[in-house]
Amino acid sequence: MSTKPLPRKQRVENRGYQYSKSKDKNKNISVTLKDIDSAIFYYFDEVIKPSVEDNGENIPVPVLYGSVERWKSILRDGYLRDKKRQIITPVIVFKRNEITMNEMIPQDKLDANNPNLFYPLEKKYSQENRYDNLSTQIGTLPVREYFNVTFPDYVNVSYNFSIWTTYIEQMNKIIERVNYADGAYWGRPEQMRFKSTVASFDDATEVSDVERLVRTNFEVTLNGYLVSEKGNEIKPTTEKFLTPKKVIFSNEVVIDG
Repeated sequence: MSTKPLPRKQRVENRGYQYSKSKDKNKNISVTLKDIDSAIFYYFDEVIKPSVEDNGENIPVPVLYGSVERWKSILRDGYLRDKKRQIITPVIVFKRNEITMNEMIPQDKLDANNPNLFYPLEKKYSQENRYDNLSTQIGTLPVREYFNVTFPDYVNVSYNFSIWTTYIEQMNKIIERVNYADGAYWGRPEQMRFKSTVASFDDATEVSDVERLVRTNFEVTLNGYLVSEKGNEIKPTTEKFLTPKKVIFSNEVVIDG
């Protein structure tokens, strides 16, 4: 049974958004938990650069992510061992602890399954918005290319850190560098950066009959934001649309004197 199409005034779907992105280099914008984790690795490796002095030699301190196996070993033994069962020191291990919504930045998509609030971004130059002499002579206004990016979810991501060294002097140097980075924006300058908050440092030094390990625990919270990579089946996280083209006509009168 055939049905009549809806009148134009009753059509809700906007065909201006129906563009194929198969050849578009601007893919869906996404910010994931992995991006926030990577910001910590970058900031420690490229900015803080923790290191210790041992026998007159400057040794970089490795930063490791606390996987399930590593964290289980830490909880069981209180330290990490390498493949040869030797205690790893110095070393910094961190693990994601908690993710909570940031109530200081309220936002509402109105409908999470069909977002209605976006950040509009204009692309200054594109294939559809190129400049040429013909468009100038005939008065064709180039179309404007826009992208609507859905509002992110602002979150606070907290991490637990543990530092192991052999001597207290080595531990002091690392703590001083980390404490100095409190309040800075961690991450790559040309990409995403997240404001950091470093909590107090807890001394958890362990002394046994065999050896003595200097250990310090602390917590770092990053003010981050998340944008789903695929969005949902109804609407993607990034929509492209073009403004309609216009042709301007003008009258010129030439009077022979």
